[in-house]
Amino acid sequence: MTVKRPIRLLHGAAALTAAISLCGCSGGSVENLLTAPKLTQEQSEIYQALINSTGSSVNLKYPRGGEFRSAFVLQDIDDEPGEEALVFYESQSVQSGESALRMKVLDQYDGEWQAVYDLACVGSEVDSISFAKLGNGKSTEVIVCFSMLNQTERTLSVLNYSGGIISELYSGSYACMEVLDLNSDGQDELVTVVPDKTTQTAMAMMFTKTDAGLVKLSETPLGGSGADFVSVTKGQLSEDTTALFVDYSWGIGQYGTDVLYCKGGRLMTPVNSFAGEDGARTNVISRFTNDYMTDIRSADIDGDGCLEIPSMVPLPGYETLTRSEQLCAVVWYSVRNNRYEQEYYSYYSSKYNFALLFPSRWQGVVTAVVNSQENEIIFISYSGETGLEVNDSTELMRIRTIDKDDTEALVNSKDYHMIGENEENIICCKETTGYLTGKLALTESELRDSFIVL
Repeated sequence: MTVKRPIRLLHGAAALTAAISLCGCSGGSVENLLTAPKLTQEQSEIYQALINSTGSSVNLKYPRGGEFRSAFVLQDIDDEPGEEALVFYESQSVQSGESALRMKVLDQYDGEWQAVYDLACVGSEVDSISFAKLGNGKSTEVIVCFSMLNQTERTLSVLNYSGGIISELYSGSYACMEVLDLNSDGQDELVTVVPDKTTQTAMAMMFTKTDAGLVKLSETPLGGSGADFVSVTKGQLSEDTTALFVDYSWGIGQYGTDVLYCKGGRLMTPVNSFAGEDGARTNVISRFTNDYMTDIRSADIDGDGCLEIPSMVPLPGYETLTRSEQLCAVVWYSVRNNRYEQEYYSYYSSKYNFALLFPSRWQGVVTAVVNSQENEIIFISYSGETGLEVNDSTELMRIRTIDKDDTEALVNSKDYHMIGENEENIICCKETTGYLTGKLALTESELRDSFIVL
């Protein structure tokens, strides 16, 4: 398959020297991060109405994530004209056994803000608040995510506001959640991942809104047993299939991914394990981090609009080394017939800002050696006799990343030619005698189509 991401090929020392004048991005300082934001005139009016309703001072609570980060969230959540105000606060005058975290709904009457409903929240912190039209889309639901002080227990509430009253459609624990049209019926669904700490398993569930309330459409177990879920990404699994790519960690520096999608209106996740020679089950999608390998997430590696899922295997010559010493190939998978199928085998370096997709004739017979002093990767032919030795007969090519402001490194790389760049770096290549004369040599078009600037 052809890589669709464009790169610029500039040959010769002139291209490298010209890059000296290009500037990288500069950072800025951030001040007063701990200072509470100043209230606007409208927020001050809402705050005063809040105080009038509680009869005492309150501590405002700010959502820690999501699109809405203010303690004052304005949104039209009923079937009447105009926006309502939702305010999170911590009450200092609650009775024993009541939650101190509250959400107040305020509305405008004759231009004046008035409190209309007060809700006790299950939790001590507000993780996020969002809004969705689920199912038939006739009403706007409020989705609030809470966490406890220990941050390991998280609760999701789906609320409906009508006639001045909030009703809770659903409440439950969750690890991650998204709202999207996953089953391609033209209506958004709520998809949650719910962990069970007792059984060390997790379940994905999909809900929609009907006249009867929030209804579960489907559920499926996930493969990340005993894992902590760290992120979820929406994307295309194929041209006509939307999916959620759920990343999880099951130990220090160890990661995996489950993919959630619908087939026939039913939630599915691909089979993510196979039996080894010893009969033990091994995950297909498995990654780890060390000094060489960073945390890699699902990405559209070939630019076709669909996400691929990364896994890792040691490069030839690194199989018997300890995990901290291993340099790995990143293997990219797609999903077909509810199974992971390999698409690409690559060298991938977040540190050096490039990826190289190996042609099939390189797989198993080409490996890589890191030359950190020169910020470059040396690709060599591999055999049991030569191992990881870099010499005139094994070396194929070197790919070097240079800071555009590093004049000395640019001058010292005059015998390299530029194959790509980003805002801060140029990436250049030097082919060696073994590369130019051997059967492993890449044509210029092969290199161009397999090289990706990150």
